[in-house]
Amino acid sequence: MEFKILATYDNYVLANMALGLLQQNNINCHLKDEYIVTIDPLLNPAVGGIKLMVAQDDYTQAISIIKTAENEYLKGFACPYCKSNSLIVEEKNDTPKTIWGTIKNKILYGQSSIYSKKYRCQNCKSLFNEIPIA
Repeated sequence: MEFKILATYDNYVLANMALGLLQQNNINCHLKDEYIVTIDPLLNPAVGGIKLMVAQDDYTQAISIIKTAENEYLKGFACPYCKSNSLIVEEKNDTPKTIWGTIKNKILYGQSSIYSKKYRCQNCKSLFNEIPIA
């Protein structure tokens, strides 16, 4: 059976929460490199974090479950500016189009593409690097 990486974590608590959620929904999944990152967090960049591995057949369903859970979780937080509970996740994956961009990213960041995740209020359009706690 083939497995794909669904997500990577640098925190074993979050990784196990996601794993438990997927297993409750009968998704065939497991964590890879959990022990090495938990025992020696300094090795996290070297191994690429704790990987949530999902069976190829369950991959799209697993993405849907994780996204739904994250959106439900965000409903519990209000924007500190307008007080609305309408936060959304904005994910961006910058993959360079040229070999020089890939080399630059490898040298500067240790990886070929750069992934970022931010939170935006749909009401006032404010952007946050982390979930705002009012």
